[in-house]
Amino acid sequence: MRVYLMTDLEGVAGVWKWEERDDESRENFEYRMRARRLLTGEVNAAVAGFFDGGATEVIVNDGHGAGYTIDIEALDDRVTIIHGRERPFWLPFLDEACDATALVGAHSKAGTQFGNLRHSMSGAIRNYSFNGVSHGEIGMQAMIAGHHGVPMVFLSGDWHACREVEQFISGITTVATKQGLSTLSARTLPPKVSCERIHAGAQAAMANVTSVEPYRMAGPIVFHDERHDPVFDPEQPPSVGKVIDSHTREIVADDIIDLFFKYYSYPRDQPQHQDLGQ
Repeated sequence: MRVYLMTDLEGVAGVWKWEERDDESRENFEYRMRARRLLTGEVNAAVAGFFDGGATEVIVNDGHGAGYTIDIEALDDRVTIIHGRERPFWLPFLDEACDATALVGAHSKAGTQFGNLRHSMSGAIRNYSFNGVSHGEIGMQAMIAGHHGVPMVFLSGDWHACREVEQFISGITTVATKQGLSTLSARTLPPKVSCERIHAGAQAAMANVTSVEPYRMAGPIVFHDERHDPVFDPEQPPSVGKVIDSHTREIVADDIIDLFFKYYSYPRDQPQHQDLGQ
């Protein structure tokens, strides 16, 4: 049974501010290294839970912006990991060969009241909507998985992220590692407790793989990309989509996969999964 685990940083217990990769101060370096350790601990807890629950393979996607945030030397040696920049797709190898998908370190979508480090892909985004339904990164992962018939069965992160996913995926197992109080503050569990709860939740989620329905968004998809700043000019429109107003553009796609190819200009020729002998 193959589990595809997406990871992020902002929903990890003990992480409360943005990762500032250009800040070369000693204080910031120590914060970033601690955040990496904390993330790796939560990922390992989830991985152990999945295997204890019956998984036979776990693919980990180091999904935070740096593309190399998990401490690979401390990672559970039963997994394979996707990392690095300039990827051919946001979620490589999340396809029909997977039995379930999950997310560790989740943050709430842009505009969520009280959500710690709330955003949708970047701080420039005010809102993403798909056929009139607002979704952030959680919903996009669930839709991509659902396109391939794969259910999203587990999520850990900010309490607000847990409530967000529970609104559209019935039966998903969630573990709140923190309660966001504002963009830059949270009430947080100790890392040891967070990892214990993530392990238990991930293991329990494996029992629901066949009962949680994949989240599908029927095509065609009318996508609205709304920005905080007025960046869209109808006289100089973007190469993809049409301008609705100075803050919003619209892209029409056949389905969620076609939308990602159009939005990010990913190559249509994708790499194939190769057996690494795990």
